[in-house]
Amino acid sequence: MKFKSYVTFFLLFGVLSDLVICLLYGPESSLAVKSLICLPTLASLVALVLIGLGIRYTDSLRVFSYLIFLFELPKFVFSLFSALGPVAAIPGGAVSLFFAFLIFYSTRHLRVNELELSFEGLPGAFDGLRVCQMGDLHLGSFGRNSSYVKKVLDKAAELSPDIFLFVGDLVNFDSREADSYLEGLGKLKAPLGVYAIRGNHDYLLHGHHNDEEREKDMERLLALERSLGWRVLLNGSAVIEKDGDKIAVAGVENVSSNPYFTRTGGDLKKALEGIPEGTFTILLTHDPSHWSSEVVPSSGVPLTLSGHTHGLKYKLAGLNTAHWRLPFPSGVFTREGQVLHVTKGLGSAFAFRLGGFPCIDIITLRRKMLYLNTETRIH
Repeated sequence: MKFKSYVTFFLLFGVLSDLVICLLYGPESSLAVKSLICLPTLASLVALVLIGLGIRYTDSLRVFSYLIFLFELPKFVFSLFSALGPVAAIPGGAVSLFFAFLIFYSTRHLRVNELELSFEGLPGAFDGLRVCQMGDLHLGSFGRNSSYVKKVLDKAAELSPDIFLFVGDLVNFDSREADSYLEGLGKLKAPLGVYAIRGNHDYLLHGHHNDEEREKDMERLLALERSLGWRVLLNGSAVIEKDGDKIAVAGVENVSSNPYFTRTGGDLKKALEGIPEGTFTILLTHDPSHWSSEVVPSSGVPLTLSGHTHGLKYKLAGLNTAHWRLPFPSGVFTREGQVLHVTKGLGSAFAFRLGGFPCIDIITLRRKMLYLNTETRIH
C-alpha cells in the first residue's frame, strides 16, 4: 500500500473525525477530554512522518496500523453515528473491539490444516509424501521478539514433513525483520530440503530511500535465507530423487495480474527449463492469479502452491472494482486437470489478519491408481 493511502487514512479517520467530535461535543468537554480524544491522531501523525521519511519504516507502520484501527477508525464510526448522541459510542466501541479481537486473538491462534491430494502421474516412491506449505509470515508485523512467531516455527518443525515449501513474503519491508528469528527459521529442516520463493513483499518495494539501497537489502535477505540452508528458486527448479524416482520443484519470481504490484521478472518458461519431460512438478508461485493467467494455459504442471491472499475473498487494490475480487482466496482449485492450493498464510502486512486464523498446511501427496478392467477368455 502506498504512502498516499496512509495519508488518506490519517486525514479521514483521524483529522476529520476529531473535527466532527470536537465541534459536536467540544463546548461541553474539558481541555483534558479534548486532548485525550486528539492524542491518537497526534501519535498517528508522528508515525506517519516517520513512515514518510523512511525512519524505522516497519516499526512505524506497525504502530500506525494499531492507532488507525484501534482508535481512529472507531472514532470515525462514532462521528458517523453522532446524530444519535452518546449512544453513538456503541458502534464505535464495537469496531474497536472487533479489531482488538483480530489483533490480539485471531491473528495469533495458529491452525494446522491437513489434506490429501491425488495425482495419476506421481511416482510411486513419492506416494505419501508429506509437504509442509507455509507462506506470508510477514515478520515485521510482529516486532523483533514475538512469542507467536516462535510458536509458529516450533510447531512447523514438530510436524516433521518430508519437505518444506515456502511460498513467499517472509518479511514486510526490510531484511532486518528476520534477524531475531534466524534461530527459529533454522529449525525448519526436512529430509528432502527447504525450498522458497519471493513474494511481493520480499522485493522490499517500500521503505528504502533509493533502488540501490533496496537491491542491497534484497541481496541481504536472500543471503539470510540461503544461510539457513533454504534453496530459493528464482525462476529456477530442482529435481529431487528418491528410490530411483524423481519429482521437480520449480519456483518463479513474483507474477501478478494486479497492476498495483510492480512487475518483478517472473518467468515461468525459464523456471521450468531443464526439468526432464514427464517429471511430476510442483510449482511455487506467490500470487494465485498467475495460475489462471499463465500456468494453466501454457504448462502441464500438475500441482501449484501459492499464498498472497491471506484467505481474503476480496481485497482493496486499485480503483477498478475488477481488481478487488480474488477468485482463489484459499483452498484447493482445479482446472483442466491441474491443481492449485492456496494457503491462508501466517501473518499480514498490518498488525492483524482478515480472512481467518493463521495456518500451516500439511499436504500428503497420493498416487492415484488407474482402474484397469481386464478380462480373461476361457475357451
